Amino acid sequence: MKRYNLLKIFLPILFVIALILGFIQHKADPYLGQNRYEIKNSPSQSQGDEFQYYINKANELAGKNNSETTASFLAVGDIMLSRNVAGTIKKANDPLLPFSRMADELKAVDFSVGNLESPMSGSEYFNPSGTMVFNMPTANIKGLVDYNFKLVTLANNHALDQGLKGLEFTKKFLAGNNIKAVGAGKNLNEAWQPAVVEQNGIKICFLGVSYASVNDNGKTTNDYVARIEDIENLKSKIENLKSLCDFTAVLMHAGTEYTTKPNQVQENFAHAAIDDGADMVIGSHPHWVQSVEKYNGKYIFYSLGNFIFDQEWSKETKEGLVLKITLKSSKQKNPTIGGAASLDDLQGTRIKATLENIDLIPVIIENYSTPRPANQEETKSILDKIGITQNPLK
Repeated sequence: MKRYNLLKIFLPILFVIALILGFIQHKADPYLGQNRYEIKNSPSQSQGDEFQYYINKANELAGKNNSETTASFLAVGDIMLSRNVAGTIKKANDPLLPFSRMADELKAVDFSVGNLESPMSGSEYFNPSGTMVFNMPTANIKGLVDYNFKLVTLANNHALDQGLKGLEFTKKFLAGNNIKAVGAGKNLNEAWQPAVVEQNGIKICFLGVSYASVNDNGKTTNDYVARIEDIENLKSKIENLKSLCDFTAVLMHAGTEYTTKPNQVQENFAHAAIDDGADMVIGSHPHWVQSVEKYNGKYIFYSLGNFIFDQEWSKETKEGLVLKITLKSSKQKNPTIGGAASLDDLQGTRIKATLENIDLIPVIIENYSTPRPANQEETKSILDKIGITQNPLK
């Protein structure tokens, strides 16, 4: 790679020199009807114009070796497609209903990601209310598919609501619908396996991690859910992703429910993820929108609150925050010399994507199921609670 870096520096210079020499030869070549002594110390206006033409042409050709691309995605909070949400869907006979009022926002990006807090067993049965054990009817996946969710995290306290068989069924069913899953699996290696979503040439990598393996406030551990205390796995996975990914986001499921401020466990984990090389941490679980921190130049969203949920018993649980994240990447193609191009020559040198901006989209959940964009007054109220005065974020 050092050879290519040197080439990128010197080849444009050599190219310009070659053009200048060609320009001089063109002016001095007797076969072109020119006197070889016609070049003077002070070129004429026409000579200066032609010289500038060659310079502009060199810059134009050099520019063709660069490409700039962008990718955008929505990050949403807790998605629960069981219990009262499933009941509302069944009554309306419309699995797209919970997503319908966010259709414009979902379709305006390349893809979406979120925390899926309802596994599937393959059985269509669900308890419509009063249960903390979720089972998502398989037909309810249609909203995730049609609105281009390319990835969900299963690292949450409901991952094993339908047992290990349910977890395995959920992962296979999602994969069969072209939705990647992170954070849980048949063993820890699979649970910690990252997923890559490539969009417009930009490789965006995700890890999913939870404070709990089952719904017992984190007391029980197992080999099926990636846990936030496993700092060694966190560090090694992010390190391995550095050469592969243009942008790495860690999806964190943790925190104290029904609070606007993160607890120390959330902060410690999120800071460790950024220190290890993650570009962003996006949180879920508290069911309320929580504060945002910019740590070492990287954003931490401690909780996005609910996205599709049935907790209509408080104002805060009916509120959520959606992030529209736009990334930009530039690639410098390597020139070739005397022979076939290498793979690096064809693909270009990987340059990590940069954050263009983050649009904050507060939402309000209605009908025990359906989020909509908040109005101006509601938006101000939600952002004021978490101390946000600037939107979008840069």
